[in-house]
Amino acid sequence: MNGMHSWKFYTTSETAWEGMLRSCREAKETIDLEQYIFSGSDAVGRAFVDLLLVKAKEGVAVRLLLDAAGSFGLYRGALCRELKAGGIRVAFHQGIIAPAVKKLFPLVLRDHRKLLVVDKTEAHIGGVIIAERARLWRDTAVSLRGEVVSELARSFETVWQRSRKMDPVGRVLSKNEDSEFSIAGNSFHLYDKHLYRSFLRHIMVAKKYIYITSAYFSPNVEFRRALYYAHERGVDVRILLPKKSDVWLADRLAGLYFKELLRRGIRIFLYTPAKILHAKSIVIDDAWASVGSCNFDWLSFWINYELNVISTNRDFAMELKDLFLLDIKESEEVLL
Repeated sequence: MNGMHSWKFYTTSETAWEGMLRSCREAKETIDLEQYIFSGSDAVGRAFVDLLLVKAKEGVAVRLLLDAAGSFGLYRGALCRELKAGGIRVAFHQGIIAPAVKKLFPLVLRDHRKLLVVDKTEAHIGGVIIAERARLWRDTAVSLRGEVVSELARSFETVWQRSRKMDPVGRVLSKNEDSEFSIAGNSFHLYDKHLYRSFLRHIMVAKKYIYITSAYFSPNVEFRRALYYAHERGVDVRILLPKKSDVWLADRLAGLYFKELLRRGIRIFLYTPAKILHAKSIVIDDAWASVGSCNFDWLSFWINYELNVISTNRDFAMELKDLFLLDIKESEEVLL
């Protein structure tokens, strides 16, 4: 916490859900929830649905923005009709690409963002999905209060309006990137990869360490070279990945990069507890940190719509660093 912003980190899906539900219970005016995967029918999904219906009945304006592929179970189903009948406005992101291409690739260009904004004064952002299967996952989310919440609220509003028109999400970037707290996103548009470019810029000037946590890992050549150059400058570069994620193909793909990374001096750790590691974060030199929906893989860098919060606040970065070091203690290092 500092004078202008306050925050609280959550390190499991379950604790993040509890924080989100608590914020929703306290809502007086608005609840805006954007999710990639929202189950709706299992225990945690039903807890959210029931609470949102209660808040709508109390007069709170509730909007639910979901990805049509990730939350396919709700798309045009009975639960969606129940939500709408209860006064909740529901919209789905369906993927915006040229019609000819869309016939070939109907599931690309997903809204992978995870965001909750309550009363435009508090926001929750991270990698947490709303599905019972994720209850015990090791994930990272953060609740925020302060000026950055206004930017997150505007980001939701933009995506809400564009999704309803079947338009692309568009540019997601704080007006002042040098603010202590800012936001950035990625999209499939070549000139809308602001989060990816922010990662590269700060990796290129790192002096002491770069700690990356990712559920899935398949970085492009440019990103890998940035890590190699950092190591050559004497920077301690460590990457934390799940030993076993919820997507077996992603695990196999990540493993293809290990030998090259290790030979170039990058240290890799695999999270060994039974619970799945689903977090996405990066912290550099106790001075710069980011957490949100963006994995360090080709989908998050080049295809999906992603959203992260970025901070230059030392206390924020140190907290994220401490979480990384705690996770390392429960991990095994990959060796050549």
